[in-house]
Amino acid sequence: MHKKLLAIVITVTIVFIFTACGDASLVKDSIKHTVAQSIKGSIYVEARKTHRTEWFQFTIESIERIDHYAGYSPAEGCQFIDVLITQKGIFNDSEPIPMGTFDFYMDSSIFEECIYPIKPFDDAMMPEEFDLAYDQTVVYHMIYEIPVIVPDLRLMYTEWFKDNREGATFIVDINLNEL
Repeated sequence: MHKKLLAIVITVTIVFIFTACGDASLVKDSIKHTVAQSIKGSIYVEARKTHRTEWFQFTIESIERIDHYAGYSPAEGCQFIDVLITQKGIFNDSEPIPMGTFDFYMDSSIFEECIYPIKPFDDAMMPEEFDLAYDQTVVYHMIYEIPVIVPDLRLMYTEWFKDNREGATFIVDINLNEL
């Protein structure tokens, strides 16, 4: 009796494994879902799609590897990654939302510290600090200086509330080999 039950369980398990592995997208979605559940409040987002936070909506319009920006070149052994972002204030309050380059950071599997955009030096770059008013739309470049040895990055934005509670973290995975 126990041998028959064990045989049925093994057969069902094998059928399930082969069915899931037959479609790579099922496996990929499963892995992505597992990762998202393991990081508190993480939301994986895609470039060129609009996403909504508590206070603003944003679209990562493009992510590009560039050789220089406005006449400046990255340090030796580094590269520039240009992220073009559109933001629109959606929090209907009398006070604008404080924003800035400190809000959008990158991390990588090979570095422990976060990487922030370089200090802005022209009007097309996201200011270090600015106020985003309700229904106001802004478009800015964020230029990150990244070592060339970095294979992948995650662009991240984490919501923080006035009472220091952490909200959702929005994550865009970036494969530098595809840029």
